Amino acid sequence: MAQALEDGSSHEAPELGAAWTSPDYLDEQQCLASMERVFDVCATCRRCLSQCSTFPALFDLIDESEDSELGSVPKSHYLDLANHCHLCDQCHVGHCPYSEPHPQQINFPAIMLRAKAVKFAKGGTHFGAAFERHNPFSHLAGVPVVAALVNTAAGSSAVRKWIERGTGVDAQAWLPKLATRTFLARESSLMLASPAQPPVVADHVRVPRQVAILASCYVNLHEPEIGQDLIQVLQHNDIECVVADLEGCCGQAKLNMGDLSGFAELARINIPRLLALAQQGYALVSPSPRCARIFTHNLPALFPANAEIQQVKEAFWAPTEYLIALHGEDALKTDFVHSLGKVNYHEPFLGGAHLGIARHTEALLALIPDTEVNVVKGSPGFGGDWGSRREHFPMAMKIGRQVVRQMADQAPDYLSTDCQLTGRQIAWGIESLGLSQTPDKKPELVHPLSLLRMAYGL
Repeated sequence: MAQALEDGSSHEAPELGAAWTSPDYLDEQQCLASMERVFDVCATCRRCLSQCSTFPALFDLIDESEDSELGSVPKSHYLDLANHCHLCDQCHVGHCPYSEPHPQQINFPAIMLRAKAVKFAKGGTHFGAAFERHNPFSHLAGVPVVAALVNTAAGSSAVRKWIERGTGVDAQAWLPKLATRTFLARESSLMLASPAQPPVVADHVRVPRQVAILASCYVNLHEPEIGQDLIQVLQHNDIECVVADLEGCCGQAKLNMGDLSGFAELARINIPRLLALAQQGYALVSPSPRCARIFTHNLPALFPANAEIQQVKEAFWAPTEYLIALHGEDALKTDFVHSLGKVNYHEPFLGGAHLGIARHTEALLALIPDTEVNVVKGSPGFGGDWGSRREHFPMAMKIGRQVVRQMADQAPDYLSTDCQLTGRQIAWGIESLGLSQTPDKKPELVHPLSLLRMAYGL
């Protein structure tokens, strides 16, 4: 697998300039030259101003320069712009008029990734990024007494100030609680690492009737109930479920800080395990769009010639994509016993656009009687670990305010989104800004899979 990864990395993309395994990829001057070419186009367009903080930061550098031109901006500032980007691709996919097939072939996230890699190679990654987690104490999840103590302590403003000083997580930002028992521990009886039997062909038209669940760090360590709800929904529909033995991270944190060698090393561990499941005929499903996107977008982009990674990509489904596909084969039970009322649903982009999650989720929830789904679109640039950091938190709140207001609009019964981390930050924003339209009825944040479990009466 290691050799296969190296052989598969010879792809040359317009903004990469060189294969990422080549020494030229980390050449700072070549990287800065590519950044200048991209920034020059962005400076004349400015269509992405509201996408995330990367673009306001870039345009401020230009507008505040000596003659308000890119040429006056010291190139020493270029690499720092990568600190703002969390590689969601929103500026590139379906939005940038200069992306391929335009002759300019602008790929802003690709050049940001290269800048991150250059910074990492120089040792310029800050301490907090090197230990990026959803919660600075995520490694303590699953130890009941310790997790409970940490959760209680994190409710103290004094402790949050201490956490901010030590980790860079803003004292006002939402912090996920630690699970007292992880998803993998709860569902150990369903664990399946590498099936030994030969590949099987399930009796189905297109949709496999067996699913391997990739929990993701967030679900495993913080909200295992989401994974359990997925299992209940699948088993209610007579789908065989197993849990992929993948305790290691998908690599999102290493990718975000530019540690591409570390990211590739995790792939060497994870891909063979997922490939074994895919070859057994299992559909690979993750309740985390961020985690799924690593295997459906980031790894295939970095290793386009690697057949194993491509096989894993082809076996991946978003949960609601899988369920609505079952419905298309008349195999999804619609024996719902509870309606949901009004659901304000935020369309996730980090993974959402690539997997078509939003339309699948909307279609699935629409099957539930007396349920109204209001889809809210908006920038994801405020979410994730990036938005919780002290240096980014004020900008994150500014970027996300419109989405937060729209999600609170029309007094919904439920708030929902497939990216639960972003959902929690939206719910926190509604609470902190006092946007609940009826004080005695605050909308509850519930993951779409949990809404389905509730509608089934499970």
